[in-house]
Amino acid sequence: MNSYFFKLKILSFSMFCFGITLQAQTKFEREYRIKKHEAPKAAVAFISKGFSEKKVKWYVEESQDGKTFEAKTNYKKNKYSIEFDTLGNILDIEKKVSFQSLQNVLKSKIISSLNSLFVKHKILKVQIQWKGDQENLLKLIKDTKKENYSELYEIVIKGKKQRTFKMYEILFDSEGKALKVLEIIQRPSDNLEL
Repeated sequence: MNSYFFKLKILSFSMFCFGITLQAQTKFEREYRIKKHEAPKAAVAFISKGFSEKKVKWYVEESQDGKTFEAKTNYKKNKYSIEFDTLGNILDIEKKVSFQSLQNVLKSKIISSLNSLFVKHKILKVQIQWKGDQENLLKLIKDTKKENYSELYEIVIKGKKQRTFKMYEILFDSEGKALKVLEIIQRPSDNLEL
């Protein structure tokens, strides 16, 4: 069994058994544009296999989790963000979607979860996040075969817990359960791409 799936199951089980409530941690990130030749060679090679390289923009992202490289592109009328570690190993692929495009049962569970976490909220951005090995992720992009990958949902909201609205990024599993809640700390010069 893939260690990621095992860890995800352990986390879900632990939260269920011990009744851990999610508390918002903070998320800060600094993103800046780089040229293709500054990205890891393995990352560039992956992008060339899965996407048209003409419209790929490369970025470095520094956050509370460390430094990563990100390729952003449009492919088959969808916006993708592909994240790599500093060696060029793929971490995940995110595809921007509308909230309305999600299955009704999943939407209902996500709304229920948001209602339990916030007094008021507005969904600003939804991304499907895929994790898995390189070959399966390439097949997923090409719509040829869908197996051995995990699917999560990253949702950015403007939410109110008490008196003020703040920005949050929430990671949901495929069942609509909130796994991680991060308050987004923005500097005045930050631009959140929605």
